Amino acid sequence: MTPRSDMASTRRHAMGARRASWAGRMALACVSAGLAAAAARPAVAADAAAQPGAGASTAGTMLLLADQTLHPITEGSVRIRSTVTRPGASPVVSEVEVLVQGEEHALCIFRAGPLAGRRILMAGDRVWLLVPGTTRPIPVSANQRLLGGASIGDLARLRFASEFIATPRPGVETVDGFPCRVLDLSARGPGASYAAGTLWVDSGDGRPRQALFALPSGKEAKEVRYTGWTTGAGRPILTLLEIEHRLPSERGMRTTLEFIDHETRTLDPGTFDPGRARDVP
Repeated sequence: MTPRSDMASTRRHAMGARRASWAGRMALACVSAGLAAAAARPAVAADAAAQPGAGASTAGTMLLLADQTLHPITEGSVRIRSTVTRPGASPVVSEVEVLVQGEEHALCIFRAGPLAGRRILMAGDRVWLLVPGTTRPIPVSANQRLLGGASIGDLARLRFASEFIATPRPGVETVDGFPCRVLDLSARGPGASYAAGTLWVDSGDGRPRQALFALPSGKEAKEVRYTGWTTGAGRPILTLLEIEHRLPSERGMRTTLEFIDHETRTLDPGTFDPGRARDVP
């Protein structure tokens, strides 16, 4: 007979695994939250331009330009369609509305698809899941946010200029037919989700074309391609993002995010209160 302590441990492990998996599916919305937030702050601009080493100022400027194309509004709402595919499974399509306020706050509301009615709230470094029929928000731990699809949230909130030091490679490489400058990235601090990476930026207008991110262990985690674009306020704005998941446990998983539209508007600060977020229409 299995000891009760072992049975309890098994149940806790299974519950944690289910929560982490569900957190991963929910956190796809965090991508849009991060991409909808504000561009890098002026203080960050000065810091990025002051990177040490040859070519640092140019590299820092390239990071800032890349950030600006990915973050079109500071406050308001964004509508996204996400599609997740895995080998041997049908695609999972969801429609999400994301309410954002600055870089720190986002409320992602699933409007259609298998997760309709569920929400994810992000306030600073804290994340909660809100499930219909429950009374309390479910906190998501830092470790859970780095499991499966949940890590996409950290990827999307990332600011190249504030999180990485860039070293330009000599010459030009081609991505999808576009000549690009290549920047090798290293994290500014030990708390970064990704320790290193590579960014390919268009040598013409500075928009990002491709990025590769690695964990502190050195394992490649995500390859991101920025494939769809429009123009707004005289600059390119991202409309389509494709992610290839490279960790062994995610092999074959791909995520596509289509940014349908966005609207600038003032939001009630209570929108981002864990006790009130489920009441937002």
